[in-house]
Amino acid sequence: MQVFMVKRFLKLQILTVFLVLGSILNAEPYSLTKVSQYLSNLKFLTAEFSQINDDGTTSSGIIFIRRPGSMRFEYYKPDKNLILISAGVLAIFDPKGDQTPIMYPITNNPISFILNDEVDLLNAGIVENYEVYNDEAILTLRDPNKPDQGNIQIVFSGAKPELAQFIIKNANGSSTSLSLKDIEYPKKINATLFSIALETNKRQQIN
Repeated sequence: MQVFMVKRFLKLQILTVFLVLGSILNAEPYSLTKVSQYLSNLKFLTAEFSQINDDGTTSSGIIFIRRPGSMRFEYYKPDKNLILISAGVLAIFDPKGDQTPIMYPITNNPISFILNDEVDLLNAGIVENYEVYNDEAILTLRDPNKPDQGNIQIVFSGAKPELAQFIIKNANGSSTSLSLKDIEYPKKINATLFSIALETNKRQQIN
């Protein structure tokens, strides 16, 4: 009887340790679960950004995020470039070139993953690495079906996870980083800001 009670007590101790450990992991502000919740709950975001290109040149502008599905990178002068992500397509508008944008499908691109309605990093299958430091975490995403096409690193910072930086690493080894500041979470952002067709028509009419 005593042996049975000891074994039962030990099993309860082990179970308690696992339950407590699970509770601690879930409470960790930078756990993948918490980061997934932050991204899933993020509906609208605006922020100023500063960009450092691989050749050392810099740019700046404003980013708009409307989840699910849409992003807008609006560059300030002298660049005045515009990048739209909408309906699984990335469109680049170059004010010095043709007013018809250059477009790429991004359905399987890691950037499209964070624009999904629900984000589940634990079961995504594209998390290559995740590093947590004091009040900062670096999430590396790569398409496992196209490992040679580079990756994207997303940096979160603050007492709770908040987008801080994007680092895009291309297959040729070059990289571009965008650091965010003055982040705001408006209650609404007009969907027309992300319309590739409307932006194309507007630019063609001007010219």
